[in-house]
Amino acid sequence: MWSVVVSSVLAVAFAGWTATHVARGMPVGESLLHLLLLGTVLVSWAVTGAVLVCLRPRNPLGWLFLGLGASGSWQTGLAAYGADAVLSGHHRPAASAVAAVASGAHYPLLFCLPTVVLALYPEGRLSARGLRWPVTAAAAAITVLTLAAPFDAQAYDDIVPGGTPPVSLPAATIGLVNGVCLLVVVASALVITVHTVVRLVRSRPPQRQQLAWMVSVLALLLTALFLAPRPVHTLLGALLPVAVAVGVVRYRMLGVQIALRRTLVYGTLTAVIVSVYLLASAGMGAVWPHSLLPGVLAAAVVAIGLAPARERLQRAVDWWIYGGRRDPLRALIQLGDQMADVGEHALLPAALEAVKSAVRSPAAGVTSAEGKALVAPDTPLGASHRVELRLAGRSLGALTVAQRTPGEPYGRDDKRLLAALAQQLAVIVRALELGEAVAAERDRVVEATRAERDRLRTDLHDGLGPSLAGIGLGLQAAMDGLTANDTATVSALLERIREEAVGAVAEIRRIIDGLRPLVLDRFGLAEAARRHARSLTPALNVDVRIDTLPPLPPAVESAAYRILTEALTNAARHARARHVDVTLTTAGRHLRITVADDGIGTPTGHPAGIGVASMRRRAHELGGCFTLAGTDGGTTVTATLPLEEP
Repeated sequence: MWSVVVSSVLAVAFAGWTATHVARGMPVGESLLHLLLLGTVLVSWAVTGAVLVCLRPRNPLGWLFLGLGASGSWQTGLAAYGADAVLSGHHRPAASAVAAVASGAHYPLLFCLPTVVLALYPEGRLSARGLRWPVTAAAAAITVLTLAAPFDAQAYDDIVPGGTPPVSLPAATIGLVNGVCLLVVVASALVITVHTVVRLVRSRPPQRQQLAWMVSVLALLLTALFLAPRPVHTLLGALLPVAVAVGVVRYRMLGVQIALRRTLVYGTLTAVIVSVYLLASAGMGAVWPHSLLPGVLAAAVVAIGLAPARERLQRAVDWWIYGGRRDPLRALIQLGDQMADVGEHALLPAALEAVKSAVRSPAAGVTSAEGKALVAPDTPLGASHRVELRLAGRSLGALTVAQRTPGEPYGRDDKRLLAALAQQLAVIVRALELGEAVAAERDRVVEATRAERDRLRTDLHDGLGPSLAGIGLGLQAAMDGLTANDTATVSALLERIREEAVGAVAEIRRIIDGLRPLVLDRFGLAEAARRHARSLTPALNVDVRIDTLPPLPPAVESAAYRILTEALTNAARHARARHVDVTLTTAGRHLRITVADDGIGTPTGHPAGIGVASMRRRAHELGGCFTLAGTDGGTTVTATLPLEEP
């Protein structure tokens, strides 16, 4: 079938060469521009059909496109050959007969589109048994029209103005044959069109989109055929391979992408070759008329530019069809460009759009390691490919990309590209995680600072403020007593002032004791506990085991740290312990703190000291509980605090 394509190219090239060198060889109404457009369109049809025949030889659509494109191309070459010879008087073998054959060679191209092609599209077979009669009748009528055209003097006159075919039939006979055949073709086209519209309404995707494309293109083409100038409807003829291409690539009508890939590359390349050859030949023919040199030089120009043109065209087509798998570096660059112009919150969606574009996926989504949707897909994923997002040996989530179409899994190159893009997404996900962690920590510190400020304000106002005010009033009364030489009263006042000052000092110590430790704001409870445990070595060996803790309220975090440090201090100072186990765990909605040492224990009935009383008070203030258990084998301090402030 590729020989048919080559012969089509040669026929169009010959017609162009004839048109540029012998004006008489051009059929009536033809121009070089129109011939260039027509030849390009016809060859693209033939190339489309040849590629589809290679991949699906049993599907008649490929054979139809190949035959229609070839018949139109051959008609152009045959018309140029016969018309040039007859009109110029040059002797060429069977020139008049060739011109007669060319007079009807384009009928299949003209009449098969609204009948046979429309009935077979898109599956390549009739969708209903009732279509057999109109399709058969249309095919028979087109065949009769094509076979009768060489004997039609009027059709011959379109090729050779004023000429007479070698053999002609009476005008009445030809008129009757043409009239009946055209009536059959029109009736068949109406039946097939009505059936196609009904099928379009009743069908479901993707067949509905396939039919919509073809019906729209055929309607536009046939309308332009009768209303628009010749160059316009000739140019619109190129839309037919486009409609087939959309059916193949977008809706996988034949199940292969390579069909369109080859059609676009070689069809476009062929069109470029023919166009460059005709233009170069025409330009050089004006300089060297009646010489073979223009044809030789034009061929040289085409040969020199063929290789680089094909490579560039191949890259462009590969990117359009396959996405970034043929050029991963370009896909990564586009990913970077996509993220460069968006805000922080749009980073991940923008990167995901670049991934979808790179592999031509209809939908994609990103989930966290916990299964939370970071970016939800626009449409249900269905059959998909999943790539884990990993960074620094840690799983951050997964990228899930829907298949291009159901039943079309990604190949090895696609998966390698997705793996490369997933690494970039992992960096983005981790950066967003760190940003959220920093924001959460900032909010926690701000909230802790606010709570600490409120507590200080309350303590100073309710405790230390009245004490200092009482001291001031007592000093004023003492001064009045000294003025009155009332030493007994002054002595009593000074004693009360001393007691008030001692109370104020105790209140200051209480306020200081209640301040939030700075180490909590810098490192958090878990790291602060570990640092305090390390500060006690080598005097005391401390093992610390801390579960993953949820965010803690500032008051709970401060109380837990104060209880833990006080218990470790008691173990180091009073228990004569050598080893301490520290455990921080969460159970339900409570935080459990356990400090167990191997010291001398606590004697039964021994009064609790200030440190133990302080630990118990801190736990009870938050609605928790505190126990101290001492035996000969050591002492265990256990505090349970609610994870929410009361």
